[in-house]
Amino acid sequence: MRKKPKIGDIVKSTVLTENIAGYVVGVEGIHLWVRYFDDAPKGESWDVYTRRSNVRVISYANPT
Repeated sequence: MRKKPKIGDIVKSTVLTENIAGYVVGVEGIHLWVRYFDDAPKGESWDVYTRRSNVRVISYANPT
């Protein structure tokens, strides 16, 4: 089982103020772009740039 998140993985933030889940949309070295599941109106979602040490993988994406 791999340890670092890849595109498509479902992750949960470990930062206390942002205890929400989302999915990885981009990887840049030790940093990730994560699109969190939230209550934003349709078409108004945004990506968050964070370190991979600030998230925990909940579910791995399909390797194909």
